[in-house]
Amino acid sequence: MRQPRAVVFGSGHSGMTLATGLLADGWRVDVFTRHSTPELLGGPAGLTQITLPSVRAAERSLGLDLWATTAPEARSLRLAMVPDQQEPWSFTATLDAAATAVDHRLKTAYWLQRFESLGGGVHVKTCTVADVSSFASSGMYDLVVVAPGVDSDLGRLFAPDERRIGGATDRVAVQAHLDGFARAPEDPDIRVITSPHGEVLIYPVLAHDVLTPAQVRELSGKDDAQIDVAPYWATCVQVLARPGSTLDPDPAVNATSGPTTKAGLPSRHGHHAQAAWNHVLSHLTVLAPDLAEQCAKANVIPHSELVRQIRPQVRHPVTVLGGVPVLGIGDATVTVEHASGQGAGASTLVATTVRDQIRQQRHVNGPLDRAFLTGAWEAYWARHGQYTSGFGEFVTGYWNGALPQTLLKAFAEAVATPVGANAWAAGLDDPARMAHFLAH
Repeated sequence: MRQPRAVVFGSGHSGMTLATGLLADGWRVDVFTRHSTPELLGGPAGLTQITLPSVRAAERSLGLDLWATTAPEARSLRLAMVPDQQEPWSFTATLDAAATAVDHRLKTAYWLQRFESLGGGVHVKTCTVADVSSFASSGMYDLVVVAPGVDSDLGRLFAPDERRIGGATDRVAVQAHLDGFARAPEDPDIRVITSPHGEVLIYPVLAHDVLTPAQVRELSGKDDAQIDVAPYWATCVQVLARPGSTLDPDPAVNATSGPTTKAGLPSRHGHHAQAAWNHVLSHLTVLAPDLAEQCAKANVIPHSELVRQIRPQVRHPVTVLGGVPVLGIGDATVTVEHASGQGAGASTLVATTVRDQIRQQRHVNGPLDRAFLTGAWEAYWARHGQYTSGFGEFVTGYWNGALPQTLLKAFAEAVATPVGANAWAAGLDDPARMAHFLAH
């Protein structure tokens, strides 16, 4: 039997998970990435994401849990509700197993290195819609997958899906990694502060010092160079502000000078990101004064600052180019509510579900046509996606008055007990287990 061949455009969570899984299944797989390993390790930050236990197990099954013994583990979490002009309240819970977080630059760079060492093809190129169309119609590949980042033009290959609700809302994300962040003895591993103005997430992360431009140039010229950096434990502080709220850093960002992107929007890094961080830090003194003091005493790791606008989208998962179906996964098709902590989970689970569907289809010699690829993505939505979306809607609805008082009361009563709080944590790990919890 001829060896099947796939091409994946994008090297994020979903793209690399699917590519690695297909490689393990005997496929020949090519991955196109915009940045080389040295460029990733020397580049600016992206949004750090928590890898919760069930997703970590999926990564481990593919040999992708490369930091099993080095990344800081998180098991306890506290969710604090801070309403305006009312008494705040909180509850603490424990995850069934440890979660981790790894700087996305480390994760992507080393996943690419491992993928290539296993025989996968890695090609550094910023691909256009025309490139995807050309590869799709070439007849070289049995499967064409688009899994780009949120700012890629490739997302427009897929038509908006007005029928489906993704559960996410507009946000302005501000992030920094801190060295020397002194946790109080009573602090849990993961803290989530939620308010009408947005959410703040604080958790341990495996960080690194970025390569210098000179190191990037030197290492980029070496063929098959295995690149190593020395990661260390730090703390990620991530603010997900609602536009127009007091946490929204846009006024501070727009007041700074600095480069803009090709679309004329403020840069996500440099002066703009530093101004955004300073803005949210000043407002944390009111929302969470203890956290603001901890942040002020710590050191921001250079180049870890990020400010990014999140504009949710929901798109159909399959398009046809030159008569060939093309599958979109990850951010290409659905934006997950980042405040729900489900970003990495959704990306990984759509990839593992699609891989399982493909294995079953090939076992019966079925075609990987448009109907099948649509069904494979729908299998992910039925098993995981709809529950992730529902959780995102709950996060938003808690503050905007969309939830009935009976549900709010039932939620508060349930998490007031250790059993109920731990059930909430289990639902955070697997949103399908959250559905029954939220229906009370």
